[in-house]
Amino acid sequence: MKINGKVIDGPKEKVVVIPRDGTDIVFKAKAVLDYSDYEKICPMPTPPEVIKPGGEKSLDVEDADYIKALDKWARNKSRWMILKSLSASPGLEWETVDMSKPDTWENYHTELQSAFSSGEIARILGIVTEACGLNQDKIDEATKRFLAGQGAVLDAENSQDSEQSTTQSGEHVKG
Repeated sequence: MKINGKVIDGPKEKVVVIPRDGTDIVFKAKAVLDYSDYEKICPMPTPPEVIKPGGEKSLDVEDADYIKALDKWARNKSRWMILKSLSASPGLEWETVDMSKPDTWENYHTELQSAFSSGEIARILGIVTEACGLNQDKIDEATKRFLAGQGAVLDAENSQDSEQSTTQSGEHVKG
């Protein structure tokens, strides 16, 4: 893909280094661009079909079991995204997480808690959030750069390249 002739590169990796007893523990997070593997393992739940009076069929999106299943699906998707993003970390191995078994995905948090403080965990998960999405500060910064560039373009378009020789009335400019 290109915008204005420039190839758009994929998102960059984000890194956090946690010092521990003279060594550095490196976590890398990479944006998850493809969720097809997740959708194969965990297809999105569908609401049950109900028949309304008069024989009209519709989907019951208010069904309690459907809402519960959709909530579980969304939580699993979030966990899968975190695990997939952190898989960019060299040598990272989970002891109780199996990527083919969704019921184990929530174990990543317990494993992190057994080795890191809450502040360190927040930093690790923060790079996942940063890699997989934009934060408002980045959007604001990019918007300011864009608008500043637009201002420079407008100034250049509105600036006068030569001296005005006549006025709107057609008379010669004095001075």
